[in-house]
Amino acid sequence: MDKKDLLGRLVKNGLDFLSHSIEEFEGFPKYSVIHFYAAVELLLKARLMSEHWSLVVSKQQEPDWERFIAGDFQSVALNDAANRLQKAACSGLADRELRAFRAVRTHRNKMVHFFHETDSAGDDKLRETIAREQLSAWYLLHRLLADQWRDVFEPWSEQIGEIDQKLRERRKYLHVVFDQLAPDIKEYAQEGFVFRQCPSCEFMSQRHEQVTNVFYTSICLVCRFSQRHLAIPCPQCAETVDLVDEGFAECDSCGKHLEPEHVVDALIDHDAAHRAAREGDDSWDLANCGDCGSYHTVVRVGDAQYVCTHCFGEFESLQWCGWCNEPSTGDMDGSHVFGCGHCEGLSGWDDS
Repeated sequence: MDKKDLLGRLVKNGLDFLSHSIEEFEGFPKYSVIHFYAAVELLLKARLMSEHWSLVVSKQQEPDWERFIAGDFQSVALNDAANRLQKAACSGLADRELRAFRAVRTHRNKMVHFFHETDSAGDDKLRETIAREQLSAWYLLHRLLADQWRDVFEPWSEQIGEIDQKLRERRKYLHVVFDQLAPDIKEYAQEGFVFRQCPSCEFMSQRHEQVTNVFYTSICLVCRFSQRHLAIPCPQCAETVDLVDEGFAECDSCGKHLEPEHVVDALIDHDAAHRAAREGDDSWDLANCGDCGSYHTVVRVGDAQYVCTHCFGEFESLQWCGWCNEPSTGDMDGSHVFGCGHCEGLSGWDDS
């Protein structure tokens, strides 16, 4: 059995669990949650397997090919899978994705090992909770499969598209919620908030603030899906561009492609940075991001507050590499010997 066959079987198994989750939603909502989360883990493992089969094996065991193909091994759980996707596959999960998948895991664990608090509220309330949760988690998982990991999952794009259409039908269970929230949405709009269509549940219920050059979090009042936003002037035409969850966007007015460097220029306090540099204060220097690994994308935006203009991660402090002296949001313990994400440290110097 070769790697391609193994990958195909793993993806097929994950999609099969998703299909069962959809079928069970009406009559057996609890099992829908259990099978949905199984699908999430299997598809994350499939992405790891596309790099190397050993990445699927738990760190508590030595990888063994014979045991692996026999299914006699312990596989990675969500947190370890996310860690390996970041460090080994260099295609990690964003914080919002990991939070959404952990939420599904929490509800699944309650149902398997204890009980879920919505059991006593009846199936309608349980289905509403599940619909909200699965729409948000699937929106993020589908983006991974169709965009970030497209090269891996392209052979199954048709089945993934069919599942996407079926899961979108979940929104009918949230119509009542949307209708009930109509007075609240009207009141928020009178206070100056703007409402846009939520990419998860597709209702006009995603609440936005009208601010420029300030990070804010939009929240859908129906499904509670959230995103990080930053509105900045386009460096070419000065029209406002909304960046969502990352520092890349295209200006709708002139077509200018914005990247993290443009976000840095819009956010940094040039006067404060210049004064700090003259006084030997390096806390305003551009830093590297320990979360996404990007180079010089972290900018200081206030007192002891730093933001990565690539992944929109927020941090309270920086550390400096003990070898190359590059600032970073990551842990720099041992960096003198082993380096950071942008140098190899003393050990690399010795090897050369």
